Amino acid sequence: MHHPLEYTLCRTHRGTPLVTLDSPLGNGQEIKPDTLRALAYALLDVAAQAEQQEPGSKHYRTRKGVVQF
Repeated sequence: MHHPLEYTLCRTHRGTPLVTLDSPLGNGQEIKPDTLRALAYALLDVAAQAEQQEPGSKHYRTRKGVVQF
């Protein structure tokens, strides 16, 4: 079973990468270990995407995305 992980790639006021998780994580959810591992890999992928954003670009826009885990 696939679960969507919605996120927004943005920046802090200092221009460093920031990710907003738009999906309800936690909140009493019961997650099996294999699903929890898949979530961890999905979060690592989102973190890598956030770091690939160009910090000095004047034309930066926030970007929404969804990854399945």
